[in-house]
Amino acid sequence: MSNIHKIKISGVTEIESPLDIKMDYGLTLRRCAIKSVVKKQTNEDENFIYTYNLESLDIATLISEGGTIQGKAKSFAKRLRGAIYHIGNERGVEETEKFYEEAGNKIMAKLEEII
Repeated sequence: MSNIHKIKISGVTEIESPLDIKMDYGLTLRRCAIKSVVKKQTNEDENFIYTYNLESLDIATLISEGGTIQGKAKSFAKRLRGAIYHIGNERGVEETEKFYEEAGNKIMAKLEEII
């Protein structure tokens, strides 16, 4: 058996119409950020289960037999947070919250210069 990789998606998207609880929907997410990775050893052997916790950052689309429902994009603050997490992920950062705080502090320290 080899390593197992899973995703868990969180986040909130505001939609303009109600959903029918009796229907199934397809979901399309435009952009997600990895908030964390949980690594757990399997019971059977020396392999691991990796669970990637993703947060939706952008427009979500629900697809049903009757058409599509477009969800509103996240606030600017959420998009900025996602962009910082994305950079941390690309750099292989393991302590994502600490990386986010450090990046936020650097942005605030240079805010006058940035603006």
